[in-house]
Amino acid sequence: MTNNTVKKTALILNAAAFVCGTIGIIVRVARNIPDFFLYYTQLSNVAAVIGSALFIAFRNTGNARLRTFVRGARYLSACGLTMTFLVVMCIFIPFGDTPAMISRLLGHVNGFMHHLVCPVISVISYVWFEEGVKTRKAILIPFIATAIYAFTVYALNFLRLAPAPYPFFEVYDHPVPELIAWFFGLMLLVAAIGTVIRLANLKLSKAKEKTI
Repeated sequence: MTNNTVKKTALILNAAAFVCGTIGIIVRVARNIPDFFLYYTQLSNVAAVIGSALFIAFRNTGNARLRTFVRGARYLSACGLTMTFLVVMCIFIPFGDTPAMISRLLGHVNGFMHHLVCPVISVISYVWFEEGVKTRKAILIPFIATAIYAFTVYALNFLRLAPAPYPFFEVYDHPVPELIAWFFGLMLLVAAIGTVIRLANLKLSKAKEKTI
């Protein structure tokens, strides 16, 4: 695969992720649901749309700092969408009322785009066809973003300012040790996701260098 083919593929995939993510957001907002920004899924997809837009706009920039920023944005969205995909496919659907969960999470345009299509397209593009983040400390990008999200949701639910978007954020329905266990479990998951995605991208980048 030539370098030009790799770049064109990344551009096409990011354009597809941008379009699919935007369609999902428009459909979700059109349903007039006020808790849009409470959900990790929605925030991850907003980040993905922004990340793909930045990639498309600045893919050929000569500004090193801007390139680094765009890589970080794409890395954050890839990690967030992977988290969304895994939680839906490995927790909510198999451990819930599976037929009802499939209908609820994948049975409409917004859910299908944001829980399945966008994660798959965006992660494939980042891991296989983009120049990703290099340093280990990049793991702090999705880790800190997820921690901020979790603490914000916990606080809003504790103050009764907003409902918990997911069962494990229900402050008044679970004992403190269980909430702490869920929090650390989610943080370990996002750390693992960030590590795997970064290393996979680096390994494939080296493989491409040998073939291009």
